[in-house]
Amino acid sequence: MSLHEKQTLSGRLTIELRTPDGRIVTRRQHDNLITTAGKSLVARIFSGEVTGKPELRIAIGSDAHDVKPDDKNLGEPRDEVVATTKQVTVVSEDGQQRALATVTATFPPIGDRRQELHEAGIVIRFPNLDPVLYNRVTFGSITRTGNLDMTLTWEVLF
Repeated sequence: MSLHEKQTLSGRLTIELRTPDGRIVTRRQHDNLITTAGKSLVARIFSGEVTGKPELRIAIGSDAHDVKPDDKNLGEPRDEVVATTKQVTVVSEDGQQRALATVTATFPPIGDRRQELHEAGIVIRFPNLDPVLYNRVTFGSITRTGNLDMTLTWEVLF
């Protein structure tokens, strides 16, 4: 009997804009691309070449160009905040068991400014290692204005 398991690293981003009282005014979901640098980092962690506790950040930007596996940065970075994670869980997707890590960051209101956003990604920072853009997604325009909080939540599947 032969056991073949085919699964890949993947992720799904949920973007929510909320009013100060918590009402959701915009909610979108987008699948992303795991970058070559992101896959390499996971392999280096697995092999023990990279150790320590990483700092995860979510970055947003204004570049609408298609994502490519060799992306190392967002095209036009605009902001980046420290993310939080939940305990990893096991989920069933398409009949397979997969590990799910949830990464979330909330960007505070920007007052009188206005940002036209088209891209986001998770940036992983280890001490003594250049930051790594783990994944990247582009999407139709989202305008960040005024007193709205913007929360990005990534479901990262392994």
